[in-house]
Amino acid sequence: MRTAAMILGLSLGLLSARPAAAVEPWSDPDPAGPPQRLSLGASTGFRGGAEYRANAVAVRPLDLNGTRDRNFSTLEHRLRLDAGLDYDDKVRLVTSWDVLDGVLWGDNGTLGVAPEPSSGATVSTTNPNIAAACIQRRGNDPATEPSSYHFGLCETDPVFVRRLYGDIITPVGLIRIGRQAFTEGASIAVNDGDGRRNRFGFARRGNSADRILFATKPLEAFKPKELRDKSETKGTFLILAYDRLVTDDPQRFKDDLHGFVTAIRWLQPEHALGSDAEVRLFHAYRWSRANETGIHAVGMRAMSKFGDIHAGVESTVIAGSTREVGEAFRVITNDPAVDQRVTQFGARGVVRYDKSFYSLYLEADYASGDSDPQTRTPLTQFRFSEDTNVGLLLFKHALAYQTGRAAAAGVELLKNLNAPSYPLEAIATRGSFANAFAIFPQVDLHPVENLLLRGGVLMAWAPAKVVDPIASLQKRDGVAIEDDLVNFAGGPPGRYYGTELDLRVQYRMFEHFAADLEGAVLFPGSALQDVNGDAARSFLVQGRGTFYF
Repeated sequence: MRTAAMILGLSLGLLSARPAAAVEPWSDPDPAGPPQRLSLGASTGFRGGAEYRANAVAVRPLDLNGTRDRNFSTLEHRLRLDAGLDYDDKVRLVTSWDVLDGVLWGDNGTLGVAPEPSSGATVSTTNPNIAAACIQRRGNDPATEPSSYHFGLCETDPVFVRRLYGDIITPVGLIRIGRQAFTEGASIAVNDGDGRRNRFGFARRGNSADRILFATKPLEAFKPKELRDKSETKGTFLILAYDRLVTDDPQRFKDDLHGFVTAIRWLQPEHALGSDAEVRLFHAYRWSRANETGIHAVGMRAMSKFGDIHAGVESTVIAGSTREVGEAFRVITNDPAVDQRVTQFGARGVVRYDKSFYSLYLEADYASGDSDPQTRTPLTQFRFSEDTNVGLLLFKHALAYQTGRAAAAGVELLKNLNAPSYPLEAIATRGSFANAFAIFPQVDLHPVENLLLRGGVLMAWAPAKVVDPIASLQKRDGVAIEDDLVNFAGGPPGRYYGTELDLRVQYRMFEHFAADLEGAVLFPGSALQDVNGDAARSFLVQGRGTFYF
């Protein structure tokens, strides 16, 4: 079972089966509006969407400290198909599928090892196969050493069902049942992954939950019938949801992980000071008896436009306790398993100034960290959603690669020691913004219609020293661990990640195609350096073509 403290999918649910236009100050409004409903008869309607994306990326070097497999380059697919069928727009069936998500171009693999190529000889390739890039062990290198891991090829799902749920609009509110988005939009802890909202890079599958949700507008019941507002874009909403997050053994109840969400959302398209106002408040609780897990999350979001200024802030506090990490770590440290307190905090604030030909944008992000991996200290590291991007290279690639290798080695170590669970998998950030404070000023230029030029400077520090928890615990030689701590490159823990310069150029054609060219340069800081104080400067180039309907 995954550790609730390390999986931060805690937020409020959607209010509509139709994706709304992004009014978040940190998001691009793409798509600009919801899909049109097509009438299929007197009462039946259909809404749909399709997007095909081809993305090519090259990073040189990806490994800032090594001499083997230093670089990284892929070209990958993804087709997304969204569909919704409704009766009188009151009973809806909604689904979203990803096809060939992350699948590499070509016939890739080695005979006798999965994934196998379609053709025996490379030169005779006539058909591509289905393979994706993933972290895996290099040959027969030691399984418990991070340096033994690199990007290789893995089998993947040709089709992934990301959403499947039904809606019914009752006289008292919306009931939604099935696999649905954790939240609407791009929040710090969870992201719906819909559309093309990220200012740099792109989103993948987003975050989903198997959930029963009820949403209503309780204040409307106190108004005269003729004055009641039944719209889904204005007013005060109450949201209640139950999540079944994990069902490990179908014949046991004790090992299931449950969740419950209570939220209030206020939407006001027009108000005295501006427009597009939104306030969200939520409380979420996760519990499992198997590991004495009880996790609370409390958060808020507030945003609005004030003329040419668009501002927003959001934050999440996660608190509680769990025994799962201690049960796993005790096989390494021989320390007794204990209930660990969880105290995590994340926040983001954005102010932007928009004119017809340019925009000025300032973003600040914070995610608490944890520099003490011992189980007698609290779990304090917060992680943004993987699809809520902060920059192009530092967090999405460089840190993700360092932590991914450490996590793979740590999981193998736990397997060898017969640990009851593998929470170390959560060490891998997978591109998330984690244990960091960042300032990210940006500027947009629109010299001609359909052309976007965007540049930004990302500067990031670590609130807690960046440490590799497994390597540090293995080096512990006494009661104190401070003198045994090392970062993910084997060097002394540092606090400055570095400075990253980001650039994006986008051109749109015919309202159904966008071409993006992105680049980044990373000047690494002490948090990424090895024992000799070295970390190579890194460069990224990324090109993307997107067809959307």
